[in-house]
Amino acid sequence: MCNDLGEASHCCVYYSGVGAIFTFWCVLMFHFQPFYILGLGEDVETAKGSAMGACVAFIVIFLLSVVGIIYDSSSQKDVTTEDPAEGYQLSKGDVPNYGTST
Repeated sequence: MCNDLGEASHCCVYYSGVGAIFTFWCVLMFHFQPFYILGLGEDVETAKGSAMGACVAFIVIFLLSVVGIIYDSSSQKDVTTEDPAEGYQLSKGDVPNYGTST
């Protein structure tokens, strides 16, 4: 799967996009409705800051993955469609008969 920069970037762009959306939703929940989140207590600002930091990290990874996809697509070599068997032929000279009568 992740054999080169393009494939790894495609994997990371989806993962980081979903992560950024989810952590941004968490930031919104911590900001507007922290009373619905059990166990949060008085640490609302700490939780909001942690979620915001994670969201920023996911956005940075998303942007780096997009740059990786663009770089990989621009540096791809042209794929040739030549048939490797073209021009190949068996040797016609000095072939043993293997018991055939001549």
